[in-house]
Amino acid sequence: MNYAQLTNTYKDDTIAEAMYGREVEYFHYEFDAKNFEFLLLTEPAGPNRDNLIERLEGSRMQMANVEGIYEALKAQITDEAAHQAAIVRTTKKREEDNANT
Repeated sequence: MNYAQLTNTYKDDTIAEAMYGREVEYFHYEFDAKNFEFLLLTEPAGPNRDNLIERLEGSRMQMANVEGIYEALKAQITDEAAHQAAIVRTTKKREEDNANT
């Protein structure tokens, strides 16, 4: 499709925001995984330990999924300078939005 109204800036900003979202998402899965790893150091064998192991494995699986999506987003960047400018714009917008809440 030829976009008549969407600009390259829109695409660059959308990719930058999506990548930011994946970074936040990955951070939280990694944060949880580290907590589960810590808890497993002292958790005795039993159902609670099994649950922690399952949750750790789930977090690691989600981290891998997020990394795949992040790489797919990076593959769509066609101009690194435009992408860096989009990061500046979207960061500023997030900061302004946070200041207004």
